[in-house]
Amino acid sequence: MGVMHWLRARRVLLIFPLVLLWVFASALPAASVTKAQVDAACADSKAALDEWDAAAARAGEALARYNEVNEELEGVSLRVLQLRDRIDEKQTDVSDIRERVVGRAVEMYMDGGSQVTEFVLSSSSVDEVLTGQEFLQVVTEEDISSLDHLAALKNDMVRWQEELKVDQERLAVLNQEALDVAQLMEDAMNKKEAAYRTLSADCRKLRSDYDAQLAAAAAAAAARQKGAAGGVPASVTAGFICPMSSGAVHFINDWGFPRSGGRGHKGTDVFAPMGQPVYAVVSGNVRAYTNSLGGNSVWLTADNRTGYYYAHLSSWGPGISTGVYVSKGDVIGYNGNSGNAYGGAPHVHFQIHPGGGSPMNPYFTLKAACG
Repeated sequence: MGVMHWLRARRVLLIFPLVLLWVFASALPAASVTKAQVDAACADSKAALDEWDAAAARAGEALARYNEVNEELEGVSLRVLQLRDRIDEKQTDVSDIRERVVGRAVEMYMDGGSQVTEFVLSSSSVDEVLTGQEFLQVVTEEDISSLDHLAALKNDMVRWQEELKVDQERLAVLNQEALDVAQLMEDAMNKKEAAYRTLSADCRKLRSDYDAQLAAAAAAAAARQKGAAGGVPASVTAGFICPMSSGAVHFINDWGFPRSGGRGHKGTDVFAPMGQPVYAVVSGNVRAYTNSLGGNSVWLTADNRTGYYYAHLSSWGPGISTGVYVSKGDVIGYNGNSGNAYGGAPHVHFQIHPGGGSPMNPYFTLKAACG
């Protein structure tokens, strides 16, 4: 073997292990972050981190109560509507029966020649006529049946009116409590964001990576669930970023929670301070519009046709209008409580629609991106 040939062969032998090492290193997952590493990186920001965690805990408690109040509020509101509809419907029945029986009394009065004539003339009200003994002695069985039905309806309506009064009083209490707890939520979110801004860059980075690892493990477990509640495959949301500053947001897995009209919640409510910038989680085309439920809303269609829905924005971002193409990270709006969230804690109702179809639970995708 010549010297040059030997040198070339040796060079290949030296390079080949390096190539293998590079290939295998590329295939391996990034090194995991430990709790000890987070603690070390955050040692110089411990007071701020403690305040951030405390604010997050307060936000969690407020959010739990917020959901409890709003769930009861939905139930009581629905009962009030149903009672009102029932009372209105039966009021029509009462009027029909009264009209028919009063017509019968008028016929007997016009016929004359009976003791009813004098009784009708001396009675002070229609109800007195209808319940008087003289009238009941001469009416037919059909009339009596109608009167019995009328009495039963009137008793029902008295009971429903009492129930309606109780529910309306409870509704007033719940509405005020919802406003109070919404304020608690907003205060907690503002304190959380303020504490996050004082954390060191290393602390933010490692804490975010650590939280993302925990979220990824939870997402993997959730993926084994069947149906939309199990979340969105990571391949569908490649490159996804948090829709607001990760240090400012707070949310839970509220998929399926009850909503007005018997609906189930088909998204995740991401809470943050009022006016917080809201970002495009991926690149794509936007449609900006307003509706009664979502208020100021944005539908973002990614290049892979997956849809992302943002609702309750206080306003849209600069230059955002239907047909505009945005890049990932562009500001598409600002956090608010428009639409049917008016008066509540500021948040973005967020949905993911793989392929533009039915929504799937976005919680695990958000958790992995926001920590």
